Amino acid sequence: MNSLALVLAGAIGTVGACAAIDILHLAAAKDEAFERAKRLSNGKGIINLGAGPHRTYQGQIIAESPEIFSNIDIVPNGVPHFLQLDLEKSTLPFAGKQFGCAFASHVLEHLANWKFALGEMVRVAENVVIVLPGPLYFSGWLCPTHEQHFSVEEINEMVELYPNVEVYY
Repeated sequence: MNSLALVLAGAIGTVGACAAIDILHLAAAKDEAFERAKRLSNGKGIINLGAGPHRTYQGQIIAESPEIFSNIDIVPNGVPHFLQLDLEKSTLPFAGKQFGCAFASHVLEHLANWKFALGEMVRVAENVVIVLPGPLYFSGWLCPTHEQHFSVEEINEMVELYPNVEVYY
């Protein structure tokens, strides 16, 4: 094997290891965030944004949890209480503060118009819990469908602008 092949093999191994560590950390962050969303829902239920069939097994478990009153995604799905909607373009068809909590795991980074979607979450829920890939997550930078890469400063600004928003990463 020539030296270029060895360097590439080492880089691929490093990429795989970094991505695996990111995935494990993100799964733990998602579990912690959903537990927080359940506590914040105060019996008024949770609206789960980004609950489509492309989600993980962990996402499927969350979508089917009894605390979830509505699952929203742009892609149709067979999960209970499902509504197909484009979060970047559509107003959520719910009254203000109808839900105790909005839960959005790995959604905002996929949206060009994430501020509109966040505004709708804040409007329909008393509390909002968001899970994002952190600014240092290697796998987050590699995903071709990520429209946004949030910095720590941007995440802090989001939380300052909306005091009822909590961000996990």
